[in-house]
Amino acid sequence: MAYGQAPVALKTKLGYAIGDLGLNLHWQAMTLFLAYFQTDVQGVPPVWVGVGFLVAAIADGLANPLMGVWADRTSTRLGRYRPFILWGGVPLGAVMAACFTAPGFGQGGLIAYAILSHMAWRGVYTIVSIPYASLSARITQDAEERSSLTGYRMTCAFIGGITVSFLLPALAARVDRMATGGHGGAYGGLGYSVSGLVVGALSVALFWLCAAVVKEDPWPALTPASRSTLDSDVIGFLRTLGRSGPLMRLLVSIGLIQVAGALQFRNLVYFFKYDVGDMDLAAYAMPAFSAASAISVPFWVWLSRRRSKKVSWQLGTGLAALASLAFLMVPSTQPALAVAAIAALFVGCTVHAVGFWAMLPDLVDYNEWRFGRRDEAKIFGVASLAQKVALGLAGALLGWLLSAIGFVPNATQSAETLSGLRQLMSLLPCGLFVTTLALMAGYPLDGALHRRIVEDLDRRAEGVVEPVPANSPGKEPAANGHAGPGHQARGARV
Repeated sequence: MAYGQAPVALKTKLGYAIGDLGLNLHWQAMTLFLAYFQTDVQGVPPVWVGVGFLVAAIADGLANPLMGVWADRTSTRLGRYRPFILWGGVPLGAVMAACFTAPGFGQGGLIAYAILSHMAWRGVYTIVSIPYASLSARITQDAEERSSLTGYRMTCAFIGGITVSFLLPALAARVDRMATGGHGGAYGGLGYSVSGLVVGALSVALFWLCAAVVKEDPWPALTPASRSTLDSDVIGFLRTLGRSGPLMRLLVSIGLIQVAGALQFRNLVYFFKYDVGDMDLAAYAMPAFSAASAISVPFWVWLSRRRSKKVSWQLGTGLAALASLAFLMVPSTQPALAVAAIAALFVGCTVHAVGFWAMLPDLVDYNEWRFGRRDEAKIFGVASLAQKVALGLAGALLGWLLSAIGFVPNATQSAETLSGLRQLMSLLPCGLFVTTLALMAGYPLDGALHRRIVEDLDRRAEGVVEPVPANSPGKEPAANGHAGPGHQARGARV
């Protein structure tokens, strides 16, 4: 597969992107509504909600690299990654419905149920999401096509966010009204249970469509690294991980971004319910925020291709930092201005989704060039680990901070609590955004370097093994002075 290959077919781009629409029905439901459902519908204390998010995220994060190892060592007639997308969707949809169920246990049993169902949801989500993300490294090796592919993917992802942010609460409210004879109020969480089941079933159909349309590139069943014994495969990968400077910069940055986003986006429902005092506005504003993100995707893709992924990342992060400060300064009597600031925040943060998932396949190539190993799913698994651990820490931090500012579910909040809620959504995230600006300032991988990397990998595949130049970013020579001892980049040509 040469660098100058033909563009990826539109059918393939759309088919791949539809898979992320299905994943984001789950991810955005968890991000936007699960904490609110657990505190205000199930009745779980906020501190325990935070503990549940932390435990589930750590368990999920640790499972991500293991899922990567499993996927990298898989070989079936359907390919390496597609079987997980095809068969993992059904249990994922079922677990989603379980998460949005209020079983009526006592408080101890309810806490245990909330944590265990959350953990199960995260675990099954990993089985689908890691192979899905890894598939992008096989669809194309062209950096610009990867930006385009990610653009389609992110557009569908935000459509998924729009869908679930409107459908889940609206359908839940309608079911509850029907169950109570039109008198309103929650009917034991029935509305959310039915909504979770409907959204889960929709996601299954989308996963099946993605697996049917997208075909894996006909590379060999297993790469040379994955044909080695399990322990040598894993140990070899871990040895390269900390030495990959660009990858570590991206992983730390996305971890900080996830903490910032969790503090902001998980508080949105609380902001509209308790500060603005208008949940009806939330039903329209939250899909609009996702729409603003979707509309901005083509711009970030264009900028990434015109300039670089790093430039896009820095500009979007700067916008998110400024929007966070603007949100803090908007008075409570001006909800329209607050909505505008939040919309700008969503537009800025869109670049992290576009840039992160477009940069990772490039880093798969970079690590192969530098270290002689092609670890696709393992790199995506470790990237997901960084995200999930950060989200878990953010979830725990959010629960503890809500308690610290005096938040009481389903009660009128004090002025101090409302002020604290605003600060949780602005000051700390702004500081994290600025930190990532500094980290990514040293990210070296641009279009010219990636083009050279892929050309070098193609030459190695033809039997020409060249040393990595001494001035290569983050270079540490391999034992024999070459990027990979006798390594051939594409197993199909070994």
